[in-house]
Amino acid sequence: MLLLLFLVPAILFLLTQQNTLKLIQPLNRTMRPGQIWLQLIPVFNLYYQFVVVAGISDSLQREFNSYFNDSDSILPDATVTEATGGKRPTYSAGLAYCWLFVGSTVLNWFGTSVSIVAGLAALAAMVCWIVYWVQLAGYKKKLKTMAPA
Repeated sequence: MLLLLFLVPAILFLLTQQNTLKLIQPLNRTMRPGQIWLQLIPVFNLYYQFVVVAGISDSLQREFNSYFNDSDSILPDATVTEATGGKRPTYSAGLAYCWLFVGSTVLNWFGTSVSIVAGLAALAAMVCWIVYWVQLAGYKKKLKTMAPA
């Protein structure tokens, strides 16, 4: 039962990542949507989640640049560009969640002597993960409403 408590949100999250990549034109993707599922491989996922976060961010950037034929900004409206947190959409929140997840995992290997710090890192990772997921879902929704250039 506890496994389902963690597995269901993880699958929904991976589906959001995959479906976001599917909405990006193949020419603008830096990774294939099916590669998302490699994050389910234990231990390897500690590294690969960084690859996925960067790949999705770069793919989103390339997609928005292709819509507006602009290599300098993600969207034509400066206020929207500022709201994205820079030129790499979802990257900051995704990177924070990755580092905190890895940090909490490594700290858990040390046992009870750092369990409070590991717990706090895990809690912070979960918050960043949710923020990243919400940002990703927002970009997915935006991609659904946009037409190719």
